[in-house]
Amino acid sequence: MADCPSDQLCVPDSPECTNLNNCLGTCQFRNSYMACGGFRSQPVKCPSGTECRDDPRVPESCGLACDVPGICMPKKAPSCAGFAGRACPKGLQCYDVLHDGCDPQNGGADCIGVCL
Repeated sequence: MADCPSDQLCVPDSPECTNLNNCLGTCQFRNSYMACGGFRSQPVKCPSGTECRDDPRVPESCGLACDVPGICMPKKAPSCAGFAGRACPKGLQCYDVLHDGCDPQNGGADCIGVCL
């Protein structure tokens, strides 16, 4: 069985499974956020204090621009990384802010991230 990325947790595919060494599981994000946007007949509105944004946890996705659902992201989510190298509060992971013009994989050493 392959390990999940550090921001994900292996959840058994079967409710009867009590030992993931003996049954299949699926990686799911540790922190969940309400899905929003996307091409739906009844679009979901985000709760107050959040806004519908591309999900930075899946950077390979084309996001809301191609009708893929986003997530209701807290408007005041803590920032991380950058020049100061700020860490996220316990229980949150640092993700690159998508489409901000700064790419840490292409020379953007001081890109600001978001904690989710």
